[in-house]
Amino acid sequence: MVKSRLYKRKVSFNKVMFMSIIICTLLTLPTFKAKAYTSDLGNGTYQNPVMYADYPDNSVIKVGTTYYMLCSSINYVPGLPVLKSEDLVNWETCSYAYDRIDVGMSGIDKAHADAYNLVGGKNVYSHGSWAPSLKYHDGKFYATFSSLDLGKTFVCTKSAPMSFGGWDFTEIKGLGYAHDADLFFDTDGRVYLINGGCNVTELNSDCKSVKAGGINKKIFDGGSSHDGNRIFKKNGYYYILSTPVKENGPYQRIEKAWRSKSLTGPYEQKVILDDGGNHQVCIVEDGSYNWAILFEDKGAVGRIPKLAPVTWVNNWPMIGVNGNGKVPATYKKPVAGNGIKSPDTNDDFNAQGYVLSQWQWNHNPDNSKWTSSERPGWLRLKTSKTTDLLQARNTLTQRIQGPTSSGWVKMDATNIKSGQIAGLSAFHSKYGYIGVRNDNGTKKLVQYNVTGSETSINLTNNMVYLKVDADCNTQIAKFYYSYNGNSWTQLGSPLKMDFFYKLWFVGYRFALFNYTTGYDTSGYADFDYFKFSSTATGTGGGNIKNNLAVNNMENALFNFKENTSKTN
Repeated sequence: MVKSRLYKRKVSFNKVMFMSIIICTLLTLPTFKAKAYTSDLGNGTYQNPVMYADYPDNSVIKVGTTYYMLCSSINYVPGLPVLKSEDLVNWETCSYAYDRIDVGMSGIDKAHADAYNLVGGKNVYSHGSWAPSLKYHDGKFYATFSSLDLGKTFVCTKSAPMSFGGWDFTEIKGLGYAHDADLFFDTDGRVYLINGGCNVTELNSDCKSVKAGGINKKIFDGGSSHDGNRIFKKNGYYYILSTPVKENGPYQRIEKAWRSKSLTGPYEQKVILDDGGNHQVCIVEDGSYNWAILFEDKGAVGRIPKLAPVTWVNNWPMIGVNGNGKVPATYKKPVAGNGIKSPDTNDDFNAQGYVLSQWQWNHNPDNSKWTSSERPGWLRLKTSKTTDLLQARNTLTQRIQGPTSSGWVKMDATNIKSGQIAGLSAFHSKYGYIGVRNDNGTKKLVQYNVTGSETSINLTNNMVYLKVDADCNTQIAKFYYSYNGNSWTQLGSPLKMDFFYKLWFVGYRFALFNYTTGYDTSGYADFDYFKFSSTATGTGGGNIKNNLAVNNMENALFNFKENTSKTN
């Protein structure tokens, strides 16, 4: 369902000339930000965060010359995104560890699957996949995660190389829920999970069950707030990291390291990071252990990853420049060069039968209710009956990005039936949206905030453009519409993007949706494209026109590639 676009072809002289013309045309357009925020400053240094978007609970390893990062995804599917990088700064999505959580999978019964399918008023917001662990051993990737709502811990495995699809999903038998667990392959061939505050559980070599007679005990008391467990071994020491709440003062997370010459202790401890909202450290498993990925709680945008050097002081891994316990604003890159890269944003919905890797559904999709093939070049969201947006199936999302970003769609509302509403949302528990609603045969443009405010006007053209601007500094989202994609009109009230991490644990997202509160489920909404800008573009048309022009050229190049690939 979610794939990357890969092209292999011979290139003739004519093809090279055609591509050169396209590139030259792109270079003559006015400069603007069409891609996401980038951390790479282009001079051998980077700025934090490394991605200004919600990629939390980072687990980072190195295999060969490539770094891989696994992140939690809570209720969103496909779940557990895997990103790759050559330098720890520029990241691209390269896989997901599972497509959905549903009946027929190891450890999943119907009662729990109903919540993942939004059946009977159930949902898994704030639950789902928590704080995963990524490891590589003997040619195989291991992604483990726990789920509080399922009361279980799972391991997803995939033989190298890393790519989309091909993961095996299995409940770890005999374990139950293991809080923020980290998988650990010891040098003697034994394998363990470190979890809670702090427990060690020995597993069988395939990591699918608890080892009978193996180590299974609490090795030290890390307290009830012992989150984000990580374990590695260096210079004869076992190191366990976690992020407890700082004592004596306002609420704040810090990072501690525990170390011992023996896995089962005794352990000594030290604070290695004390820096405001920065916490949950993963020291990169690359053999040197000189870099750390962590995240910052950053309001509406969510929990954003940062990169910091590790300084070893008396065999303690101190975070920050010279081990100062702080995350630097800028610093030299771990590896020079490699080019600017980031997860995808724009989508023209030309892919047949799947959506691109930046998208995740809010819960398991109903695959009978969406298609990108019935109207080629358009995403069609068909209609299901529900009570509100939070319980609507097939809401398709991607992350808002900071410090500001804008997302807009071209939508055909011709086939929106009575009781149906479709559009674009700033999606979270306290959501807002702009869309088209059919009120007993009269179609209206509607801007609605879940806090209770609504503004509506009559729709005058079924082909309508809808836009959400998100400002992560002010925590404000604004909503716009257009009939030509160039000049925009703000509609309704700005949304205060309130974020309380214990409510959903994830940041706001751009979301395409369609549902009905009526009885006619024959309608549908068609989306021609989703476009992204790393600026809040407002009512002005200049950025939009330039962005559309560039994307038209990008689409022309894409179509050219599609056509030429068929002849090679």
